[in-house]
Parts: sequence; structure tokens; C-alpha cells
Amino acid sequence: MFIRYYYILLYVYIMLLISEKKRIHITVIIHFVLWTALTIYIYKFGLLPATRLGPTFGITVVPTESSSMRITINDFPFWFTFVKKTWLGQTTVNSGSSVYSLENHLKVTSDWAGMKLNYAPPLGYSPTMVWVLAPLVVFSPITAYYIFNVVGLLSIWWQTHPFRCRRGVGLLSFFSILSLACFQQGQTALITGAGLLFIAEKTRIKNHDDGWRPHIFVGIALWALTAKPSLALTAIVVLMGLRRWRPLLVAGVLTILSTLAITSLLGVNWVNDYVHIITSFDKINADVGFFGFAPNHMANLRGILSIDFGVPDDIASRISSIMWFVALLCIVAMGNRTRYSEGAIWSISILSYLLFCPHVTSTEELQLVLILPLCVRPENKLSWQELVLLGIVPLLPFTSPAIGLFADNRMVLFIAKISIIIFIAVSMKRTSAYSGAIMTTHSGAN
Repeated sequence: MFIRYYYILLYVYIMLLISEKKRIHITVIIHFVLWTALTIYIYKFGLLPATRLGPTFGITVVPTESSSMRITINDFPFWFTFVKKTWLGQTTVNSGSSVYSLENHLKVTSDWAGMKLNYAPPLGYSPTMVWVLAPLVVFSPITAYYIFNVVGLLSIWWQTHPFRCRRGVGLLSFFSILSLACFQQGQTALITGAGLLFIAEKTRIKNHDDGWRPHIFVGIALWALTAKPSLALTAIVVLMGLRRWRPLLVAGVLTILSTLAITSLLGVNWVNDYVHIITSFDKINADVGFFGFAPNHMANLRGILSIDFGVPDDIASRISSIMWFVALLCIVAMGNRTRYSEGAIWSISILSYLLFCPHVTSTEELQLVLILPLCVRPENKLSWQELVLLGIVPLLPFTSPAIGLFADNRMVLFIAKISIIIFIAVSMKRTSAYSGAIMTTHSGAN
């Protein structure tokens, strides 16, 4: 605990001493040193303890006094096991149930635990995840877990690099307990955040190219994000609004072809089973064998309605979905016909996702850091609006209702996100001097 807060204070102090222009390279060095310290901290207090929980990595089954079983499952090991068994054909497909059926979830989890279980977490990821994790299935679960988290650490370095994020201040957010939990669980928030930022950066008007090559790379990144359809939709609506059609075409073709290529592994009824999972992803409608729904950890509209106002979770989810759909329509309509910068539009879309999408994990709040490279210029004199964002955004992950000082308090972070989206909508308009915030003039940072 002391070490973490020591590094935070050291980081803030040093950043305040560094000038805007003359010592940018010193900032880069300090950013790398502190990122290295973060890496060591995550490894020692996050990754090592996670790999020592019981003889079966990622799953722990403990008998309780009521003769039932308490199951603890880490996210990444579950996804990895699910995907590996899908590739190996060790599923219920041959018996007529798709990989997204409850029967297959129970089979995969029971085989993994080495005992028959009646409960399993639902896999909300699309078939794209089968491809995304495919390169890792040749490794052991622990090795794959480390590789996945190393990619997460590299994505933090890339997202918060001083040439992209003002003075590298975004790195401050990843010293939070929420970030540590993200690594322990092996969740995707860090990598998907980098994907969103990459797409936003490469589709800026300044990077517009009539050739297909840059659009292919963006399309591949967007295709990878379709592993989590709701997050891909967050990017799709912005690209539609900005009239960036080629990446959408590339991602669409890749999604269709990659899914068709593994249809035999998914089972004949996989579409219906998958739609059933994502449309009943709440505590009321989910199949009785599924567990792991935690609206109390969400600082979004669903969490507020379900936990703080006592609205049934299924109704809270539907209200949240309707509000998100309305927000998406507004973003598409907004497009490039407004005075908002591209960075502001991307930030509004990400904030709308975190506020209204009913299926948001607590660790995805770390994607709030993206507002800094999207809306705050890496160089030159800051406007007062940018100073406000620079001072507030890095602190938001510390107010997560899932863990830490604000545990079980959803309202603080929810109100903060509402305030920021209003602040950006009202004050972050396009200017002639600056039409985004992602630094592209320094080629070494890309």
C-alpha cells in the first residue's frame, strides 16, 4: 500500500517540475521509469498471488457449511479454457448443444475444476474471441495469462506515453487498486482501451488516406473489438458519424468470414444461444446455472437503478439499454456536422458506453483515461477546459464502487461521468488551431 501511494506522489511531484517544452525527453524517461515500477508492482502484488490460488489455476471450489460449494473463477483463465476446448472440440457440440449453451458452460467448468459443478459464469464474448485468443492456446494457462497481461502493460505504456498523453499523467490512474484487480482477473479493459485509441488516432481527418492500407489496419483493430460487441458498437457509431466507411467494411467482412470459418466448432444453434445470453445478462432473466452478475460494482445507469433505487435488474438493464441506444443515435447524427472535435466525439461515445451500456465491467472504468489523449493536447499552452480534464480524469478510477475507498458507492463515479460528458458537450468545441487531441506529429510515438 505504502509503495503504491509513494509512487503516485512521486509521479505528481516530478510532473509538476517539468516544463512544457524544454524537458519533454526527461518526461519520457520518467514515464518509462514509473511504468517499469508499475510493472514490478503489478507482477509482485497482482500476477504472482493470482497464480498461487489452489492447484487448478484460475478456479477455486471451496465447500461451505451449508454443504454447497463456493466457486471463485478468474476471468482470463475461464475464457482461455473455454476457447481452448472449443478449438480442440472438447465441448457439447457433438451432442447437439452449442458452445454458448448452459450445458457446455457447465461441462467446460466441471472439466476444468475436476468435479461436477452446477454453476458457471456466462461467456458474453462473441466468436471473435475464439480467434483473438487462438495464438495463446498452445501455451499453458499460466503462461498465456502472463502473456496476456504483458500485452496489457504495454498498452498502458502506449496509451499514456507523453507524446500522446499530456506529460504521461494518465499513468497515474493505473496505480489504482482497480488497475491491480484488472490484472489479477486478466480482464480486457486495458487492451480494448488501446484498440479504441488506435482506431480514433488512425481515423483522424489528418490521417485520412485514399489508399486502403491504413483502413485495413483500423478494420482489423475494429474486428478484434467485436469480441465484445457493445464495445465495438461504441467505435462503430463514431466511425459512422465521421463517415469513415472503409474500416467498417473491412471489419464487417472479417467478422463474417472469421465467424463462418468456425461455425462447425460453435454448434448449429449457437446464434440463438448467444443472443439469449446477451439479452438475459441480468440477475432476473439469466439461466439458473449462470452466476457472476454484479450490478453493485457498476457505476452506470443499470447499477444506480438496480442497487440504489431498487429497480428489478432486468428492468434496470432495459432502461439502460434504451438510453444507450438513444445516445448512439445522437452520436451518429452528430458526426462531422457539428463544431465538436473528433476527440470530443470519441470521448462522448466512450462516456456514453460507460454510463448507459448495461454490460460494463468495473475495470472498464480505466478507459476513462482515454479522454486525456483524446481531448488534451500533448504540447503547447493548455486551455482551462483541458486543465480541468487533466486534473480530474486521472483520479476517477480511484472512485470505483467495486473496490477501494469508494467501494459500494456508485453515485460518486456516476455523477462524475455525467458531469464530464456535459462539460465536454458544452465547452470542448472545435477550434481552428486544434481539431482533436491525439498527437500525430511525432512519428516516433505511433
